[in-house]
Amino acid sequence: RPFGVRVSIIEPGGFRTAMTDPATLVKGFERLWEGLPAETRAAYGRHYLETYTKNSVLLYRLSSPRLSPVTGAAQHALLAPSPRGRYAAGWDARFLLLPLSYCPAWLSDAV
Repeated sequence: RPFGVRVSIIEPGGFRTAMTDPATLVKGFERLWEGLPAETRAAYGRHYLETYTKNSVLLYRLSSPRLSPVTGAAQHALLAPSPRGRYAAGWDARFLLLPLSYCPAWLSDAV
């Protein structure tokens, strides 16, 4: 701020992109899992990997295929005479992630 630089934070919710594709995520996670020491895998248990797989598929299904809320927020942040400091893109970001970002870390971690 002392240098006249304005920063806007765009907090997107869940969107369907190649980065959130469960097939890619799970394959990468399994590769990392296999590289872990046996004692680490034993500490977490195979159920950890299975739960992660189920959750990534569910989150992908709940995610929006329309990226326009994110690109619209970026466009506004770049072109507006007075851009906002924070943008929440997507319904889940507005109703869950944005309010959580103002909570103490212990509460947002619990949620």
